[in-house]
Formats: sequence, structure tokens, C-alpha cells
Amino acid sequence: MQTPSQTPARCESCDYDLRGIAVGGRCPECGTIVPEPPATSAVDGGRPEHRDSGLQVVAACQYLALIPMSGLIFPGCAGPALGVISVFGPVGRLVALRARWRRSPLHAIEPDGLGRLLLRLALLETCVAVAYLATVMGLLPGLASFPTLVAYALMATISVSTTNFKLRRIFEDWQLRLPDLLARIGFIAGCLAGLSTTAFIIVWIARPNPDIAGILIVIGLAVGVVMSLLAVFAARDGLGRVESVLITDLIEAHADQADREPCPLADRFRTTPPPDPLPLEPERPPVRGDLEQP
Repeated sequence: MQTPSQTPARCESCDYDLRGIAVGGRCPECGTIVPEPPATSAVDGGRPEHRDSGLQVVAACQYLALIPMSGLIFPGCAGPALGVISVFGPVGRLVALRARWRRSPLHAIEPDGLGRLLLRLALLETCVAVAYLATVMGLLPGLASFPTLVAYALMATISVSTTNFKLRRIFEDWQLRLPDLLARIGFIAGCLAGLSTTAFIIVWIARPNPDIAGILIVIGLAVGVVMSLLAVFAARDGLGRVESVLITDLIEAHADQADREPCPLADRFRTTPPPDPLPLEPERPPVRGDLEQP
């Protein structure tokens, strides 16, 4: 038998309050059988399907942008080892956006242009990352190694900074002060990381005094790692907050549409016992004739 919390609030026939009466029972007022609540395409406590939207994958893959942004893929640092690992970041974001986000109900209520922007950034960064991977594997001429290296680092910086800028606009419209502040800091940090990477490239090309170059490279690398980490964290946190807000809006819209609080689906493998019969009115005993008054 279903729990009382799953029963309709009112009787369909007489509008009697049915709270506390299990599904399958009878209305005390009119005797109508208490029906099961209408089935919904809901999961997780009657909530609409919002899992596997892909946005969490996109947010998690932002961390891999730290490697090219900070300059760790340049020669003399970690080099190709971390660079190959970082390629999974934009590729994972692209797959998640195309395969999951487009099919998610959250996509229909996303802030204007967010999904399209994330998809374009992931596509551009994937193209540059694949070109970098091809140079590492020796599929492209050696002369293309340094240009693709620089393009990959700058594209990762542009991607994270643009994402933070878009998130800042979204949180400003939603009047969320703390996420807005964090997105602003992430955008500024991404720009500083880009400047640090640019300075790293200039020093690498100019090749001044080796001692001076070594000091500048170490300083630039340290600044790049710190700023990149801050920018990537801001983008990761912002995307997670956007998904949380969209899920809340979707649940509220679903509850309003159903005109009831979200509730679990009925167990279709559980049989409902037949309702108890209505109590019959006891028969009156025959009236004795000798007791009748004249």
C-alpha cells in the first residue's frame, strides 16, 4: 500500500481532505477510491531528469587548462608530458557539450548564449590542441612546433578568460554578488596569466643574458601558475553555480506545472490491495407487535 504522503490532497468527487489516507482506500465522505497520483517522467523524488547534463564535465575539464595557460608546456618546464595530458581538457568539454548538454532539459533554460559560447571555445581550443599534439607526435614539421605551442597556450588563456567574463555577466544579471566577484577576479587573473605567458614567449624569443632570462622565466612561470589556477578555479566554480541555479529553476517549474510538490514515482512492481468494502448499515430488528403503543 502506498504511503499517505503520496495521496492526492483532495477528493476528486467531494473535495474532502484526503491527507493521511493511503492510496487504494476510500474517501470517508463519499466512498470514492483514493487514486494514485499521476505518473510523471520524474526521477530523484519526482524531479525532472537533470542529471548528466554535461556541465559538470565541462567545469571539471577547466582544470586542465592550467597547464597551457601557466606556460608549463614550454620547453624547459614540464614540456610535452603535461601538454599531452592537457589535450584531454578541451576534447572532454567538446564531447560533453555536444553529446550531453544539447540533450539536457537545462539547455532550454540556459542563460542567453552560454552553451553556444562554451561550444565555440571548446571547438577552437580542441583544434589548436590537436595541432599541438600532432607536432609532439612528429606528424607536423618541426618548424610548426613553437607556433602551435604558443597558439595553444594563448587559446587556453582566451578560453578561460572569456568564460569568466560571460559568467560575470550572468551573475550580474542574477544579482549574485559573491559569484559575480569571483568571476571578476577570475577574468582579471586570466588576463594576467595571458600577459605572463606573452612575457614568457618574448623572453624565450629574445634570449637575453642567460642569468636574466632564467630569473624572468622563473618569475613569469610562478605568476602564470598562480593566476592560471585562480582563473581556472573561478570558471569551474561559476559553471557549477550556473548548473545549480538552472536545476533549481527546472524543479520549481516542474512542481508548478504539476500543481503539487515533487513526489517519488509509484512502484510499478508493487500491487495495490483491493479497497476495503464500505461498511454496511446494520439491519434493524423487527418491531414486536406487543410493544407497539395503541
